[in-house]
Amino acid sequence: MEKIGALKGIYRDILSAGDGRIIHDSGWVSNTIVDRCRILLAGFVKNESSSGGIQFLAVGRGLDAWDKEGPPASEPAATIDLVNRHAPPLPVNRLNIVYLDEAASVVANPTNRLQITATLVPGYPPPLAPLNTYPLREFGLFGRFDGNDYMINSIRHPVIHKDADATLVRVIRLYF
Repeated sequence: MEKIGALKGIYRDILSAGDGRIIHDSGWVSNTIVDRCRILLAGFVKNESSSGGIQFLAVGRGLDAWDKEGPPASEPAATIDLVNRHAPPLPVNRLNIVYLDEAASVVANPTNRLQITATLVPGYPPPLAPLNTYPLREFGLFGRFDGNDYMINSIRHPVIHKDADATLVRVIRLYF
């Protein structure tokens, strides 16, 4: 697929213990905007009634093998899903979505920059037995077109062990 112009994404994860202490801060890291995001954008611009924007954020365990060799890079051509996705995902009404200006300040009017903040509260996702944590290795934003989920972006990252008392705040910025 010929690429015209660049879509860009970055994310930041901040993991806090139950007492509020910060355990992990990834800093800003690039993510992959997948090709199907462009299809969603084209459907929106064409005014397709079956095209929907962001519908949910999904998190996944990925594969244990990624811990030894590092996670594989996210593929721009990814079309389907995450590996070992947790259900249920976080629906759009649990995400904070705002426009940003060039200085990364929140503004009321539409811009070419979005910030999506997802808070994975204590207990979400629940620990996996026999572990007392849930191993997070990937996430993605999804939209909907013709009743099918379309991945918008994809991230695979080193494992984050989120215990039942921890909170993970995941901030995603998309630049169009």
